[in-house]
Amino acid sequence: MHRSEERNLTRCVECNAEIDPGHERGFGLGGGGALCYECAVRRGGRYDEVHDRWAEEPRLDGLRREFE
Repeated sequence: MHRSEERNLTRCVECNAEIDPGHERGFGLGGGGALCYECAVRRGGRYDEVHDRWAEEPRLDGLRREFE
């Protein structure tokens, strides 16, 4: 992996999986935080493929305070 690509990666605040926001569907939390797709769905999020957006946001309870 090229160094410039590595800088664009983030980690899921719940499971610590690596997320590439430019290529993977995750739920952004602001401040560089994100939930991976699987964790967002497990927390009740529902992604609308037709409109390419989160139709229902995942529950954020139990995450670090700045994300609640």
